[in-house]
Amino acid sequence: MRVMIWLFVPIVLLAQVSVSILPQKFIVDQISGHTIQVHTLLPKSATPANYTLSPKDIEAIKRSRLYLRLDLPFERANLKRIASLNPKLTIVDMSRYVAKFPLDHHHETPSAASLDPHTWLAPPQLMLLARATLQELLKLYPERRDTFLANYEGFIAKLLALDRKAIVDLSQLHSRRFVVYHPSFGYFAKVYDLEQIPIEVEGKEPSARGLRELLSKAKGAQVLIIEPQFPKRSATFIAKRLGLRVVTIDPLAYDLFQTIERLIHVLAHRR
Repeated sequence: MRVMIWLFVPIVLLAQVSVSILPQKFIVDQISGHTIQVHTLLPKSATPANYTLSPKDIEAIKRSRLYLRLDLPFERANLKRIASLNPKLTIVDMSRYVAKFPLDHHHETPSAASLDPHTWLAPPQLMLLARATLQELLKLYPERRDTFLANYEGFIAKLLALDRKAIVDLSQLHSRRFVVYHPSFGYFAKVYDLEQIPIEVEGKEPSARGLRELLSKAKGAQVLIIEPQFPKRSATFIAKRLGLRVVTIDPLAYDLFQTIERLIHVLAHRR
């Protein structure tokens, strides 16, 4: 009788890295092969506009060697505190690797607060963030160069496939407009020659005049994208007025491949 003994060898995780949002954790996980402890400051379903650090965040920052930030509003509000919690912490602004543009094109001299921070939602910009993440991880763990590079190359290959899919599937749209509650998909729209029409402007719901302008701009659009972090009342009203189908997409969801693929699917007018 043969007896088989299974040996379970635990994966030894490398020292902790902190990130701002779950999509960043996804990037680190893909490149590291899930070998790095990654703490995400913004928990699932939380709203980034007014989030404050939790006791769990504070302890994670104290243990981290690296913090990859995206220059989101809640990060700017907490940056000095984060730096003071761990003087040895290396803080890297990942947004510096991507050319950003204003959320509202009326800003002639945009401030940091008026720039669109949602750089992780379009494959070309995401490739730049992935490359920058790889560089920072290699500084910490040069001995894992071959593994990280191989994982990075696989990650980029999947993004290139998504980029190709978006180009092909969105090339023949009758209307290139889509309505959103919160303007999260501006980079995706810019890359693929689409027009994002937001309901919310500078964090506020539209006035009566703004609503009339919105209804005029949105003619021809076929879909309204809402996010689970934001209210749905105005979105539902506008959807009924314009006959739009309402779809929920979470730009802060962990799996960026699923998020981008679903966005392509929805905008190509497939249910």
